[in-house]
Amino acid sequence: MPEAFCFEEFTALVPISGLRPENQRDLFKQSQPRPQRSGDFLFRAGDANTESLYLISGEIALEDEDGKVLKRITSHSEAAKHRLAHQIPRSVSARCLGPASVIGIDNSLLDVLLTWDQTGSFEVQELSAGTAATDTDDWMTRLLQLPAFQMIPPGNLQTLFMRLESIEFPASHPVVQQGDVGDYFYVIDRGHCLVTRESPTHPKPIRLAELGPGMSFGEEALIADTVRNATVTMMSAGTLLRLSKDDFRSLLHQSMTRQISKADADEMVASSDAELIDVRLPSEYQLQHIAGARNLPLYLLRMKLAGLPQNKPYVVYCDSGRRSSVAAFIMTQKGFDVRVLDSQELNRR
Repeated sequence: MPEAFCFEEFTALVPISGLRPENQRDLFKQSQPRPQRSGDFLFRAGDANTESLYLISGEIALEDEDGKVLKRITSHSEAAKHRLAHQIPRSVSARCLGPASVIGIDNSLLDVLLTWDQTGSFEVQELSAGTAATDTDDWMTRLLQLPAFQMIPPGNLQTLFMRLESIEFPASHPVVQQGDVGDYFYVIDRGHCLVTRESPTHPKPIRLAELGPGMSFGEEALIADTVRNATVTMMSAGTLLRLSKDDFRSLLHQSMTRQISKADADEMVASSDAELIDVRLPSEYQLQHIAGARNLPLYLLRMKLAGLPQNKPYVVYCDSGRRSSVAAFIMTQKGFDVRVLDSQELNRR
């Protein structure tokens, strides 16, 4: 990276500023400046390229389809900290007004990193409906008592129970490892697990939680198509029930995640006390958001759920649908009535 664009400037870009330092460094190493000539188009209206572009030197003009200049953006300005015309497909064209330089980051990679970093300290869901589960409780009964599982069609529920695989684990055995690709959703039937997370600032794994019978983990990596954000190790010998990624998505996640169009969401908000929630970072929200939407970033969601009334419906949204799908799953597990706004429709607007 040339001195003209240092790591400190890179970490000020939005939403890169919301990533953990180690992910910022990895992206920085991959982001090489691309020199542009005067008159070059970075993209044209209607393009569907899947990159987040940032202007790091020079000046560009955003133009409509007729070539009318709608906005000028200069490097190092506040506007240059944000992705250029981030709607996909592009709603405007971007033309260089002189020699310039940009960096490009794959949208999918950036969104996966954002989702991983914002899913909180660890990916654990309590299945005991407010009361501590005991080793003698029946796991199937506990699951059926949850509002989230009550939404699953009977046919899916029967298939789900048939697809759950019972696995014996010895004490000290790592069930999932931080950084590994997610492949299973787990429910503890017998025994206890320890959740830890590693960090560059802490040489030893940080102890996050202890899990017992009637608790689950692993769903967020499956929903967001990202890697595990924590390590789960058996504290004692025990039995875990696991559901494969494909079965989890088809039998559980799809049943619990209801998508809604923008028009239907507007009607819900107008005709009832439904609330629209933007689960992106505050910096993304401040740049652009749907009128009337409340900002509740995904990384704060679990801490703030207790303050949200459950007697009204919610509609959650983000840029790609990844973070909003995770948010909807978390909220549904806790008994909220939630729908996910169609991200493809949002990007076309």
